[in-house]
Amino acid sequence: MEAAILVVIMIAGFTYSAIKTKESWKNRCKRTLKEKYGKEPEKKEFKRELIRNYLDTVGGTQQVDEVTWNDLNMDDVYQRINNCDSTMGEEILYAKLHYAKQTKEEEELLEKRIAFCEADDEKRYHLEETLSKLGKRDEAYYIPSFIQTVEDFAISNLWVYQMLRILLVVVVVAAVVFHNIYALSALVVVFLVNLSVYIFTVRLKFDQEIHMMGTAAYLITVARELEQEYQKDKICEELAPLLPLVFAKMDKKAFLLNIQSRNAMGDVFEMLQDFLLGVTQWHILTYMKVLNQFMDNQDAYLKIYRVVGELDAAVSTGSFRKSLPLVTVPEYEETKQLEMEEIYHPLLHGAVTNSMELQHNCIITGSNASGKSTFIKTIAVNVILAQSIHTCTAKRMHLPHAKMITSMAVRDDILSGDSYFIKEIKYLKRILDALSEDKLVICVIDEILRGTNTQERIAASKAIMEYLAHHNCIAIVASHDKELTELEKIGYDNYHFSEEFGEGDIVFDYKLQKGPANSQNAIRLLSFTGFPETIIERAENIRSEYR
Repeated sequence: MEAAILVVIMIAGFTYSAIKTKESWKNRCKRTLKEKYGKEPEKKEFKRELIRNYLDTVGGTQQVDEVTWNDLNMDDVYQRINNCDSTMGEEILYAKLHYAKQTKEEEELLEKRIAFCEADDEKRYHLEETLSKLGKRDEAYYIPSFIQTVEDFAISNLWVYQMLRILLVVVVVAAVVFHNIYALSALVVVFLVNLSVYIFTVRLKFDQEIHMMGTAAYLITVARELEQEYQKDKICEELAPLLPLVFAKMDKKAFLLNIQSRNAMGDVFEMLQDFLLGVTQWHILTYMKVLNQFMDNQDAYLKIYRVVGELDAAVSTGSFRKSLPLVTVPEYEETKQLEMEEIYHPLLHGAVTNSMELQHNCIITGSNASGKSTFIKTIAVNVILAQSIHTCTAKRMHLPHAKMITSMAVRDDILSGDSYFIKEIKYLKRILDALSEDKLVICVIDEILRGTNTQERIAASKAIMEYLAHHNCIAIVASHDKELTELEKIGYDNYHFSEEFGEGDIVFDYKLQKGPANSQNAIRLLSFTGFPETIIERAENIRSEYR
């Protein structure tokens, strides 16, 4: 008797502890949701291959190619923006930054969603709480590719599982009716067979698919909640006509797949529940019911996926804006010009801002480390942000709709056998191939043709820049070569960055100035970093010989 009481006390204590642990975890999650809006996202492991699944699967016209994306460190920019509450939001945001193209209607809807978040903190919190129900489990990132190829995940010989379920019902009834050793033995045998089939078939072969199906099905539940809750606010109106196509036909039991997939690795009671359902072959049979519904409604489901993801991405964009010291929405011009007031790079804290009115192409010169590369990256990143999330890190920005393309962070490619120079001219050639009379191109080039000798570099660079000047393009070129500053007559404005030298120091103000640069600092930087005096003197003598 005492032992039984002790067991009951231990079970009660275990249950109480589990409940309290869950409550504590839920409270922490709520606190995080309430506090993270408007804050810079914490640096976490970046699961690039997972996050880009929607982009790779659904496709679409990418305005930003991979060279430009890598040149501008856009993965880092994405992480700075990403405050999403679901895998859907993360994938859609990543894709939007690659598409860098929105219709006027899409921009207006984005602004409406952001205004909703800004108007009422409590409403925004409840919206994020609903979105966070979808979670960020790794398998959820593969839902777009899973849905597009869903027929490949069908389970064959379904009749076997149906027969096992019927057999279980028969022996249970027999055990109740006859209540003898034979009926009970048959029940035990069938129970063990069904349990073995569940463990070795469901758990070992189809566990990931069932988990993914559970999350995929649960998206419909969350979408339904969003549509009903925010119908009056009109921030997800696109869901209303889509949900009946999928939701009305889908067995509500399917949503339990999501709960079961979460509970499968939970506490003892939840695992026991999972095994009991497994013995009835519930997982397999329900999985196939849901899979058949997805096969009939693939397009509608992917649209729901996109709408929910865009809503989450909009909340994240609002949070990004609120976290910035200076932000604006872009204004678009029909003319071929860029106007930027107090623009800065979103990844820099305490960044120096610059302003520019660019009505022609331009060349930016200046000393090493003076700010040329950072500034042209700032322009390029903001052109992409303007056309993807309708946001610029500036006080004001006017720009035309345009394709952004760069040639900056060139590297040797050992595997392909391309040298630095070969790689660079391939990057430049792709810019020329992108030129079109129908679509304006903004191209940013850092240290044009640095991979070859001075004489040929100057000649080829001038020829390329002249070619760009005669096409539908705004070219922004950064270079050390003073010879390129002579291109004003063909439409290149001159700008530069400079520095001030102290007794044993060099100070950069990172402020853009008009006109070509008239200073160089490479040799002096050698001196400041401790190179031997003999090298410094020899370098100075050689330089004077070339003057």
